[in-house]
Amino acid sequence: MARSIVVIGAGVAGLAAAWSARRRGAQVAVISAGVGETALAGGAVDDVPWDQLERAARLLGGELPAGELAPAARLFAAELGLWDVPQAAAARLATVAGRIRPARGRDRALLDLGPLRRTRVLVPRAPRGAWDADALAESLADEPFARARGLRFLPVDAPILRFDDERRIPDGDLAARHDDPARLSWLLERLREALEGAGGAGAILLGPWLGARAPRAEALSARLGVPVGEALVGAGSPAGLRFEAARDALLAAIGATQRHGRVRAVGARRDGPGDRGERVSVHVEGDDAPLEADAVILAIGGLAGGGVVYAPPERGAGHDLAARGAAPFALSIAAPVTLGDARGALGVVSSMQGPELDVVAWPCGERPGALETVGIRCEGVRAAPGILAAGSVVAGRARTVLDAVTTGLRAGAEA
Repeated sequence: MARSIVVIGAGVAGLAAAWSARRRGAQVAVISAGVGETALAGGAVDDVPWDQLERAARLLGGELPAGELAPAARLFAAELGLWDVPQAAAARLATVAGRIRPARGRDRALLDLGPLRRTRVLVPRAPRGAWDADALAESLADEPFARARGLRFLPVDAPILRFDDERRIPDGDLAARHDDPARLSWLLERLREALEGAGGAGAILLGPWLGARAPRAEALSARLGVPVGEALVGAGSPAGLRFEAARDALLAAIGATQRHGRVRAVGARRDGPGDRGERVSVHVEGDDAPLEADAVILAIGGLAGGGVVYAPPERGAGHDLAARGAAPFALSIAAPVTLGDARGALGVVSSMQGPELDVVAWPCGERPGALETVGIRCEGVRAAPGILAAGSVVAGRARTVLDAVTTGLRAGAEA
């Protein structure tokens, strides 16, 4: 009889876990309460934090080779169909903050500056509050990568907004309009006019507006004859919408069930003789009876995704003092697991105001901050009997897309 697996969380870690478990013949149900950490991401596909790569490159005096992608991770990315993860070289992404940063891969809507040499990149002006083409072009041109590759960024006038309300609507709404083939063709003509007016260029950099259901940049690039793509946004990009569309399609393709619901508690229950042994119960808000499964995978995100919450002792204090000491962080659902960070299990803090966040929360030199490392302590990905964890909810793991994929694939295989 096929094993039954419940995956809690539908971000990239949960999706990878569901995909991995289904490949091994398990029955998989994915439960999600709504928008999570992956949906807030900007589309960069990192294996290690990019600032660590930048520091290492400066110390070694040159660019680092791209890390090898495991075969299972490469197959997962191919079936997802959303990312470009080059085999040999890392991507180089322009951010809306004016930086050029490395990434192991990218959402296919983002412009990869890596292959460009000694050319111009057009940056069309658009009257939108978060888009300043002149300032962005000046900042990007001053980046060491741009100077080393001879890249110049040229702001140009191009009427890429068609309707007056597009000055104000969110990026996601503008991106959704470019899912319409007629609207994409209209944009193509405006970009072709900009290219002709500028006397040609090697690429065109736009804001995060190229599709909400799927990345439309490749279709534009093929028809225009030069690479076109988005700049990277730190959080809240349409890349999150594109991930959700690709996720839903992949879950349907592999036959995993998906439901919306808020899980309140996970716990083990031992059935009587003759049953299949210890099972795991999942209590979903509003359900009369708990679900039961052979294993549960917690892929609920870290602090950024709401899987871990900051809960200092004074949160439950009365007029004067907290009722008792407590660990300053808690899991967002009740589960028989232990929380910790890169240093070990979390202890009770001596101050009713919680830990000194200005000292321990933020990175310092090579020491990661507590906010980036706190999570469930695991042996590999095993958190408790019948309970596994994946992604940013695992203590001490890198908070990157490909690390979430790696732990998700492992959790799905071991569940």
